[in-house]
Amino acid sequence: MGNDEPETEAESADDETEREGERVMSRPDGAAILREVADGVENGTIDIEGDDGFTVAVPERFELEVEYEVTDDEAEFEVELEWPMEDGEPVSPDE
Repeated sequence: MGNDEPETEAESADDETEREGERVMSRPDGAAILREVADGVENGTIDIEGDDGFTVAVPERFELEVEYEVTDDEAEFEVELEWPMEDGEPVSPDE
């Protein structure tokens, strides 16, 4: 994603790990990152590059949520992938 992207990691009491990055970019740059993520989903491994980069193993099947929200002063479009974990490994959810 680029080395200038700030990313943070937080750990909670229940061993939850969260990494998040955010920055302003152009449409072509954003599209390139989304293509890399899509390729990673298809291949089973998403690699986020940078100083605080990370790798995400994606199971064969997962839940996908797309959300679009508009308020008076902001629009937000989110894509969320979700799946269960067992013994630290991703597993496909039940139908």
